[in-house]
Amino acid sequence: MSEAVPDLFAEVSVFSALDKTLHYRVPAGLSERASAGMRVLVPLSGRSAVGVIVAVSGNAPDLVDSGIEFKPILALLDSRPIFSRDLIDLFRWISGYYFYPLGEVFQTALPAGAANPPKVFFRLTSSGKEKAGDAESGLLQCFAGREKVSPAEVAGQSSTPANVKRRLRDLEAKGLIERFYEWRSALPGPRIKKIVRLLSDPDPELCGQNENLKALTGLLGKAEPGLALSFIRQQVKNADYWVRKLCKQGFAAVVEEVDVREFQCAQTLPFEPPPELTPDQQAVFDAVLPAIVRPAFEPFMLFGVTGSGKTEIYLRLVAETLKQGRGALVLVPEIGLSTQLEALFRRRFASCLALWHSAIPVGARHDQWQEIVKGAKTIVLGARSAVFMPVRDLGLIVVDEEHDSSYKQDDHLRYHARDVALMRARLLGIPIVLGSATPSLQTVHLAKLGRCRPLSLPARILDRPLPELEIVDMRRESSQSRVLSYRLRNALTETLAAGDQALLFLNRRGFAACYVCSVCGAVLQCGSCSVSMTYHKREKMLRCHYCGKEEAVPERCPACDHTSLFPLGFGTERVEAEVRHLLPDARIVRIDRDSVDHPKALVESLNAIRRRDADVLIGTQMVGKGHDFPDITLVGVVNADMSLQFPDFRAGETTVQLLMQVAGRAGRGEKPGRVVLQTYNQFHYTIECVSALDYRRFCDIELESREKLQYPPFTRFMKFLVTSGDEGTTERAARRLAAICRDEAESIRDAGRHVAVLGPSAAPLVKLKNRFRWHVFAKAWASRDLQDFTEAVISRAKADPAMKRAQIAVDRDPMMSM
Repeated sequence: MSEAVPDLFAEVSVFSALDKTLHYRVPAGLSERASAGMRVLVPLSGRSAVGVIVAVSGNAPDLVDSGIEFKPILALLDSRPIFSRDLIDLFRWISGYYFYPLGEVFQTALPAGAANPPKVFFRLTSSGKEKAGDAESGLLQCFAGREKVSPAEVAGQSSTPANVKRRLRDLEAKGLIERFYEWRSALPGPRIKKIVRLLSDPDPELCGQNENLKALTGLLGKAEPGLALSFIRQQVKNADYWVRKLCKQGFAAVVEEVDVREFQCAQTLPFEPPPELTPDQQAVFDAVLPAIVRPAFEPFMLFGVTGSGKTEIYLRLVAETLKQGRGALVLVPEIGLSTQLEALFRRRFASCLALWHSAIPVGARHDQWQEIVKGAKTIVLGARSAVFMPVRDLGLIVVDEEHDSSYKQDDHLRYHARDVALMRARLLGIPIVLGSATPSLQTVHLAKLGRCRPLSLPARILDRPLPELEIVDMRRESSQSRVLSYRLRNALTETLAAGDQALLFLNRRGFAACYVCSVCGAVLQCGSCSVSMTYHKREKMLRCHYCGKEEAVPERCPACDHTSLFPLGFGTERVEAEVRHLLPDARIVRIDRDSVDHPKALVESLNAIRRRDADVLIGTQMVGKGHDFPDITLVGVVNADMSLQFPDFRAGETTVQLLMQVAGRAGRGEKPGRVVLQTYNQFHYTIECVSALDYRRFCDIELESREKLQYPPFTRFMKFLVTSGDEGTTERAARRLAAICRDEAESIRDAGRHVAVLGPSAAPLVKLKNRFRWHVFAKAWASRDLQDFTEAVISRAKADPAMKRAQIAVDRDPMMSM
């Protein structure tokens, strides 16, 4: 048996909820291969567990119990590290900053199935083979003549299966059998393709005898590296027979190759050569380039109005990064937005590009991840989880639409991909570009403090004008115009008559927001969530948009038993019905989560707009940003006030960003654009800033207000979310947690540090998926104070008996208070 090297130790983060790393001996047989960033199998509490080596050292760890005996690592999964040193450091920071177990951070960064434990097998050693033939060998006979045997198979052949584990350990200790592992995965195995290659030209007389053989040799003769057998079968009749005949006579050969699975979901864009940069674009490019050529950490805020050419800047910067022999990471907030960028990036960089988001099939995700690890894919384009991708020699990070709240994960590991990207760039010492037409107030504030370099694209490409914006006061509209105002209806008719396209935006799906009883006023609510059910007319169903529960509309009110239920409010489905009534001949495409349930369907809908197969696009925020449709000249915002109603201090920021982004979809081609914005609050400062398309003015007003109220970005927020299946238990746990928070805040205050505690209070969505929810907020003026405060609160809450029946989730820098 291998003897352990006494002076080599590995620090391992196990894939579990453990809040600490563990230390193990590195056996002699693994000492030359083991290094940080590899997956390993280790013993843990009587079982085996998978983890990642985060450090290897020649010195024993300095532990309180110096007499502890370190257990050995059982096996290595990887032949080389899959996580670089900077990624390990990044994951340590994420674990500490977001208060999440390090092992589960590593799991988040791995594709599905890559953290599964291996299967255990046994086989005979040379000594065991000598004894297996003896009549007295007993259990050893189960292994005779077999390359591997699982413990379950041994137990099935044993007369005393209860003692098999102990007996296997005894045989292993005597050196008669040895244990080994096969790493299993829930992922599909590698896909193999057969390639047919022509080795020499066959006899012309032979080929002339049969048209199929002639066609086959003609195909192969034009393809020097060979052709896939699957393709040949589509082109040549009886292809398998003729391929076998050519191979038998030595004219051809069939070889097997691993077929790397890819998932392509790009829009169909007309070909256009790379344009010349405008003076503004060139100035931005020249500002970032030095940090790429001589790598240095420098965050840039690229503030470019809609249609100003930010994407071309990204493409040029990525190309320069590749010239330096380094990789690039480009983040987008939503899968829908990636479809347009994917088309542009594939056109420029072809096989260098890897796509990464949740809609990619499992097998393709695994293959793409392997290609990224190997360095075969040097550019990664993806949604928020792409920030964890192990890009080789990463030299540039781009975060497009950096303001978007979709970058924030709202369950489990509640990270913000933009902030993680900033820390990754800092650890690597590389530039990061944060691009947006409506930058987040946090990024604007960083720029004002000099911690982020501002760059500007103040004008559209070719000096195209920004759209003209008209405000419609819906308070003055008649009852027949509650969905589409008189002015918007006229604008739609004029736009389609001129041969142009229109976009109608409403950030609510369904036909009606809810069903209400006209007698008692009751609203039909979801039984699992404290929200009203949305009516979907096409399916004639009520649906909860949080838990997915569906039910038919009841004939009578559940509260008063009257047959007086009616739909109230409206969503995109109702808007579509109104447009069809107004313009019966109009070709309409609706894009929301109900009508588009897969990226391929989304791409087809977007392509329909681009091909001019549709006149009107109706959608939610899925179409509100990033997309470039040159023939859309009218944008109608059906309800501009919807997001203003959210009980959140960021409601104004979210509203302005959403409205200015969707307004920017108009007039991106040769014809000027027009925006009709329907509102009930035309004199609200957010609507006034949008009507003037003046985002800088909004930032000045909002930052002044936030500073007075001591809201982020001038302070740091923490949200403790307390949940359980019982309402009373949740409230009691939340009140106990608030008491612990105030106690710890008082302790910190005694040391001259300040943390304010707000709450407890029931969450606006007090019940979600059959769990009750309460909030406790903490606000600090220094990040270090919030860190120390939260660590102390979590430690006390874990030990408090009153908290045992409830779950506590920690959300640092929360984006919403819902």
